[in-house]
Amino acid sequence: MIAARANKMNIHSLSSIFDSQFPRFMQARPMSLINAQVLGPAGVLSSSLRLEHGRIAEIGAAPHARDLVINLDGAVISPGLINAHDHLELNNFSRLKWQEQYSNARDWIADFRPRFKTDPALIEPQAVPLGDRLFWGGIKNLLSGVTTVCHHNPLYRPLRRGFVIRVVQRYRWSHSLLLDGDAVTREYRRTPKNWPWIIHLAEGTDAEAAKELERLEELGCLGANTVIVHGVGLRAADRAKLLAKGGALIWCPSSNNFMLGRTAEIRALAEVGRVALGSDSRLSGERDLLAELKVAHQTRQVSMHQLFRMVTSDAAAILRLPAAGRIAKGLPADLVVLARRHDDPYNNLVNTCRRDLRLLLLGGRPLLGDLQMAPIFTAARMAASNVRVDGCEKLMARTIVARLRASVINEAGLEL
Repeated sequence: MIAARANKMNIHSLSSIFDSQFPRFMQARPMSLINAQVLGPAGVLSSSLRLEHGRIAEIGAAPHARDLVINLDGAVISPGLINAHDHLELNNFSRLKWQEQYSNARDWIADFRPRFKTDPALIEPQAVPLGDRLFWGGIKNLLSGVTTVCHHNPLYRPLRRGFVIRVVQRYRWSHSLLLDGDAVTREYRRTPKNWPWIIHLAEGTDAEAAKELERLEELGCLGANTVIVHGVGLRAADRAKLLAKGGALIWCPSSNNFMLGRTAEIRALAEVGRVALGSDSRLSGERDLLAELKVAHQTRQVSMHQLFRMVTSDAAAILRLPAAGRIAKGLPADLVVLARRHDDPYNNLVNTCRRDLRLLLLGGRPLLGDLQMAPIFTAARMAASNVRVDGCEKLMARTIVARLRASVINEAGLEL
């Protein structure tokens, strides 16, 4: 239904809404990426892609006379990845818990409260300025091929315009029934029907978690734009009800395993495209979305193709982002190029690592790439600096490097 409505709208109006977080990028020279695997949810679309003015101009066309031509030697071109759930300001914390296993997130949260003023693992990260902590969350995502992230907390000023990657702007949220109680009803009713309303729900394995979807429905907050995060405690009947209402789930398996010792059952939801993948913050989740893909694959619940959709097209549909998560003519060129390590391109994504990221474009702007991608930075008039990512030489947009040098961020594995 979402896709059908999107098709009725002008594709440039959709992408201009999406581009509003960033000034329009006028690419100095058209570019053709050739000898590649251009990947979509239905398989490999073509072996080439043309970009003009920061947008996808043609798929499968031969280079034009003025184009900068980049031979990718069989690399995979994917839509920029979508991280459907992160707390961007909490990624400078380490993973923390004080029990081997919890039965409900309520108890994990309760363990934090007496320690905020006594535990250095909580005191020191909080002392970092909010702007730096948000930026750290952006860098975490950028290095893992993410071009769009959904932040589950207030939409702070630094996230509204000019952030290092795109941040979903049109959404509303509640934390949980645990912290917000019946007040979630007000937030749900204030949410436009074409925006997602996002809430942590059923984050536990106990009887209380198992009753939360029923409570959400009693409050009138279960509808087609309801997006629940975690859902570990959902029963089969709950999952069927969520599907019947048109809602969706954001799956964070590494966070669930760390805290609860198990994750959600998502097969039925994934089969109809109602699951997106989220990394959560580093307080409970793995390093980034690439690590999350591996943890998700290890559950053996879904195929690698379904995992690809969870971080591209399905995530875009769930978060109501018609200009993201796919490669189509006229859309912003939010792309990630991955070194080819496996014959199957979906396998390639699930098993990739940060070193394998050969190029990341945000609206046609090169932000990160291999040294061999220097001509792209030059053609885009984007000054670049040399960095190392997990020991591998890369180029990074100089504006990002300058911001890194000015902050207290020290991302593990990133050397300026």
